[in-house]
Amino acid sequence: MVGARVLLGQITGRCSKEFTDLLRRDLLAHGIPVETQATRDNSPEVVISVEISRCEALPREPLVGAGLPAMHIARTEGHFLGALRVQDAASGDELVTQTLRADPSKENQSQTSLPEYPAPADLIDIAQRQALGQTRRLYEPWVEDQEVTFMDDKDCGLRQELELFKAAKYVDLLQAARSNAESCQANAKTSAAAWYNLGVAYMLMQNYDGALAAFDKTGKLRGSGPAAQAIAECRTDKGLAQALSRHVVAWVRQTQKGVQPGKPVQTGIIFTNDLVLRLVQGSVDDQAIVAMIRTEPDRFSLANDDLAKLKHAGVPDTVIVAMQQKAKAMR
Repeated sequence: MVGARVLLGQITGRCSKEFTDLLRRDLLAHGIPVETQATRDNSPEVVISVEISRCEALPREPLVGAGLPAMHIARTEGHFLGALRVQDAASGDELVTQTLRADPSKENQSQTSLPEYPAPADLIDIAQRQALGQTRRLYEPWVEDQEVTFMDDKDCGLRQELELFKAAKYVDLLQAARSNAESCQANAKTSAAAWYNLGVAYMLMQNYDGALAAFDKTGKLRGSGPAAQAIAECRTDKGLAQALSRHVVAWVRQTQKGVQPGKPVQTGIIFTNDLVLRLVQGSVDDQAIVAMIRTEPDRFSLANDDLAKLKHAGVPDTVIVAMQQKAKAMR
């Protein structure tokens, strides 16, 4: 949400006041202007709302461990479950939906008698803060490790694809997976697995449109656990890319407002390969991306592998050329 003005919309459910305060303070700490319905002065760009369906802490059955003397354990579990929505303030379009879930637990131990249970209020606070941490994907850089299921049927070259996947040769993987999916003549199950692998390969290249198109061809496999999870993650990642792209474009336009033509002012946004990919996935016009590349500072990586990844991820040639020209001009 670089440079975006945020309106905190309805945050409902138990703990809503506490979670609203936590979210507002966290956004402000990250330099994001925040307004509420009561203090609304400027036109916000995005509206954040959260529907909290669970916010509680419960004691669990006491445990008695093995050994002499036996260890008595009293454990309290906290639970938070909410649905976060981010909408474009002007159009009302939904940009991102995200489930917030946290289930922390704490325990006290004693060798003499059952100890006091950890305070429920502490577990509720921990659960809310863990849920808050999940919202930060929207407004701070993040790296996430995701478990990915990859199909390795013996037909249609899927085992060879798995080896490329393990070796992190994603450009080669995408080329092989696309060829195998289009030519697979095996049974319906294996064919579906080939299209699933192609969807995963596209996701690894951050080409979410290509991934969703491939997942659409997985037939009955779409309802399975791995495919359903991959589709959900793909849609979330695409939504995040669209949200980021809107905010970057809005921030650049706001910064350039009132500036004489031909004298652009840098916004301070550093352009990287990943940011360009997200702008493309967010359906930002090619020429708008090129214009921003020409005026903003950058940290591009343009080795042959990097260029291949950009191309296979769907970045237009005009944008890639602009990146190369910018890098050449800075030498």
